[in-house]
Amino acid sequence: MELGRFAAPDTFVLERRLKAPVERVWSYFVDGEKRARWFAGGDTLSAAGQAFSILFAHHRITDETPPERWAAMKNGEFPMAGRVLAFDPPRLLTITFGEENVSEVSFALTAMGDETLLTLTHTKIETEKAARDYAGGWTAHVETLAGLLEGKPTNRFWASVLAAHEAYEGAA
Repeated sequence: MELGRFAAPDTFVLERRLKAPVERVWSYFVDGEKRARWFAGGDTLSAAGQAFSILFAHHRITDETPPERWAAMKNGEFPMAGRVLAFDPPRLLTITFGEENVSEVSFALTAMGDETLLTLTHTKIETEKAARDYAGGWTAHVETLAGLLEGKPTNRFWASVLAAHEAYEGAA
């Protein structure tokens, strides 16, 4: 698992080299069905300014039992609305994240031959605790995406969440 860093108290950055061409990686961010396999399903994203809904349904990512802290995720499904702020295929997608304390997440993709460098930047995070929580989640989700793109088993989402949260404690 590759960890990210806190660029500021309200900003988390994760860079990850993914073993797939940029167009294929892009499709896993914008296509709702593909995105559901590693993060959250819902609407397909297609343009700047688009309002969207995504659906967190972690039981579709893994059949692991979630840790007690996230027990509601075992069979629960949680919608979230957002807006696409930037849409530049296949290089940049920026969305709003959250409905109460809205932050922003950018996914910058850089082609590197048959691979892609993903730079995920989550900004405007309200608290350091929330930054650590987001860091753990993003790290586990991107780990799952990397496995999907490589055709590897990806049924370790909650194990990755726990490992990432432990690594980020005190790091923000």
